[in-house]
Amino acid sequence: MSKKEMRKSTLALMRGLNERVKTKADHFLFKQLIEHEKFVNAQHIGIVLSMPHEVQTDPIIQYALDHHKSVYVPSTNYDKHIMQFQQLEDLNQVAVDEKSIRYVNADTPVKNDLDLVVVPGVIFNHAGYRIGYGGGYFDQFLSQYQPSTISLVYDIQLSDQIPVEPHDYPVQELIIAKT
Repeated sequence: MSKKEMRKSTLALMRGLNERVKTKADHFLFKQLIEHEKFVNAQHIGIVLSMPHEVQTDPIIQYALDHHKSVYVPSTNYDKHIMQFQQLEDLNQVAVDEKSIRYVNADTPVKNDLDLVVVPGVIFNHAGYRIGYGGGYFDQFLSQYQPSTISLVYDIQLSDQIPVEPHDYPVQELIIAKT
């Protein structure tokens, strides 16, 4: 099966998760992350603004902000194929771009030297390699800046059949929720 076919199949599973099961899994992942040593000790955290089918990150972001951590979310220049992290000071600073990706719509600082990055993805293997959405933005960022990394994963996103390519950059740790 190709990466594209694997991505499509797993996204369908994610979108089809029972709402109650998803909410329970999201809460489990939230608790595991906020109690994790890497999160507790991090001051500058990179994390995506989630889409509905993904692990919900808004509660994590709000928790981090409430605990005086600096939160940074991806800011992507699609023409130049560059992603950097822009500070999010309040969840009211969020808008949606042309690809339906949420981003910070305020003039806030950019910081790529982060203590921890919570890395998104569609499919993960147990070694931390992942298939994302196909742009390569995170692999490029991670290989350049090499931050400490964690991914929050539903068990339906696990597959040890994913092809690993030389430019792929593994996540250091997976926190996995049963669905």
